[in-house]
Amino acid sequence: MKKNLAYNKIDIVRDLKEMVVHNSKKFGEKPAFEYASKDGKISKSYIQLEKDVFALGSYFYSIGMKDAKIILYSENSYEWVVTYLAAVCGGNTIVPLDKELKPAEAAVLVRACGAEMIVHSKKKAALLDEFEEGEIKASLCLDDFATACEKGAEDTSEFAAHEIDVEKCCSIIYTSGTTGNPKGVMLCQRNLVCNMIRAMETLKFPVGTPEKPLSTLAVLPFNHTFGMMACVLCQIHSGVTVYINAGLKYVLADINIAKPGHISVVPLFVESFYKGIWKNAKKSGKDKLLKVMIKVSNALRKVGIDLRRKLFKSVLDAFGGNLEMIIAGGAPMPDELIKGFDDIGVQVINGYGISECSPIVSINRHCWSKMGSVGQVINTVQAKTINNNEDGEGEICVKGDIVMMGYYENPEANAAAFTEDGWFNTGDIGKVDEDNFIYITGRKKNLIILENGKNVYPEELEYLIGKNVAGVAEVVVYAKDSLITAEIFAEEDADKEKIENDIKNVLNPTIAQYKRIHTVKFRDTEFEKTTTKKIKR
Repeated sequence: MKKNLAYNKIDIVRDLKEMVVHNSKKFGEKPAFEYASKDGKISKSYIQLEKDVFALGSYFYSIGMKDAKIILYSENSYEWVVTYLAAVCGGNTIVPLDKELKPAEAAVLVRACGAEMIVHSKKKAALLDEFEEGEIKASLCLDDFATACEKGAEDTSEFAAHEIDVEKCCSIIYTSGTTGNPKGVMLCQRNLVCNMIRAMETLKFPVGTPEKPLSTLAVLPFNHTFGMMACVLCQIHSGVTVYINAGLKYVLADINIAKPGHISVVPLFVESFYKGIWKNAKKSGKDKLLKVMIKVSNALRKVGIDLRRKLFKSVLDAFGGNLEMIIAGGAPMPDELIKGFDDIGVQVINGYGISECSPIVSINRHCWSKMGSVGQVINTVQAKTINNNEDGEGEICVKGDIVMMGYYENPEANAAAFTEDGWFNTGDIGKVDEDNFIYITGRKKNLIILENGKNVYPEELEYLIGKNVAGVAEVVVYAKDSLITAEIFAEEDADKEKIENDIKNVLNPTIAQYKRIHTVKFRDTEFEKTTTKKIKR
């Protein structure tokens, strides 16, 4: 029975420094990271990763950074990862900032956490201009990474001897707000290591064979907990080679260089990939043939014959030829995208997480998933709902070693975040079924409460519009003057009158009266988004 499905066996480590040393011994000269440079592809082995972490950590010690808060303000890079690990493995606290923040916005967070040092890329050096002389004790431009490592490598004994307190805050993640009283999520190494191990126990992703190992492509920003956990920590503890994407406009090009077996992204990427498949098929006049081939393939699968990797080789080659799995988090995944990729031989795994939970709470398993669900709660973690409505939906609460220590110096937010008996309030609305699979309905703060007391989840209506109304590129549903409004950014050359007609006269009659959309509003530009490509409401 699937209820007794065994978890994957994972090498247990106590902390991230033990992980770095363990993986260096286990995987040796195998590339841990690869990335493009002007001189061609650069590879850094697991042994080199350990050396660089110990060297940079020792450099931090040499300039007086002990038990200090260190800001990390940079684009994704190998040096970013080493800085993060060097700081936390030496007892310092890393504070990674969103690279999209303007220097003045970033400076607010630097002061909010009382950081003593700023590590930055050359592009982000302007942050230093926001401070008076002496306000920040030290800084390091990542262009000088090699020099710092060379100096630190002279004596790594103190760093090597440092014993990590896994209960001490090692990372502060600012989740929202750059003015006023921003919320800084405090995570310790127990949180991070537990999340890494439990997530890996739950989901087995393709790693290939010793003769033909498979890599992954790191696309998501590392300053987000999902990007760091899914694209870095879980990967290097599995011995996977992480190819670091050079930027969003290079994603498809980097996929064809890295030829990954799996990637971790947000649903917007999956939708873009899928639309690209059909756009290219239509452009080449093969869209009808592709539909027929999918029907034939699905019929063969019903009698135990799976030819997807052969039948759809030309489609899969556009994704490097090795892609077997897409792991998506950050938002629920439309069922049609999961089925669409499954039809051509790629498994889409949807999960759910939140920064305050390190971040992975649940994930569908490679051999057990449920349509519409964001996955099964990871091993040793508990989830439940409270304040349920008549449909059995309530706020999802979580308890376990993955839950944060609290918000940094924010007692009011801490009081609101936890129930009296210690459960963390996620702010997400949904259900937890008998197999511990979570279903997300909406976000508590987005909930529309009508004058008649009825609750409307805008995410549900946004999903229905995206699924059933042609020509909609992006949509946000909200209430204005107690009337439900759908604000839409339409696809190029879309018929806006038809979109409005389809919503009001085709979609509305299929949903409850109180949920029906009263006003359709069009905008000329895309919605502003976060760095993880979620629309800012």
